[in-house]
Amino acid sequence: MKLTYSVALCLLALGLVHGAPQMFIWVCDGCTYGTKVSKAEAEFNGDVTGKLAVEHILGEDGSSSLEIKGPLEGLLAARVHFRIHEGPTCESGIFHKEKCDNCQSYISLKILKSRKLLTIGGENDVLNKALSVIDTRRGNMLGCAQIVLPEP
Repeated sequence: MKLTYSVALCLLALGLVHGAPQMFIWVCDGCTYGTKVSKAEAEFNGDVTGKLAVEHILGEDGSSSLEIKGPLEGLLAARVHFRIHEGPTCESGIFHKEKCDNCQSYISLKILKSRKLLTIGGENDVLNKALSVIDTRRGNMLGCAQIVLPEP
């Protein structure tokens, strides 16, 4: 009787483990597989304040994306554009522009390689370029920051 329960429990556990979703790619700094994560940051001071994390993720399968995320305070506009500029100041030309709707307290942007290849330290490098927040409706600049390597 105990043997029957033990076998049934083992088969049930095996079925549950086998049917669970698997995660084959982990995004982390210390992982032993080929995904490379490069990090930078952009700190806003002015009408909009806060520090955004900028990460370039290069997968071992060749996929690439740039993520910009983090909390911003003082952002009252519901529709904004984030602009990456060609130079270190927000007066320089526009390198890339990304729309963000309803990003009032937390920013989360992901720019895929299929849209535009942006990297940190490679081709189309965003390091030391300016990042600005523009109110889409009014057209005025709400904040400006420079994308830099994080301090250790």
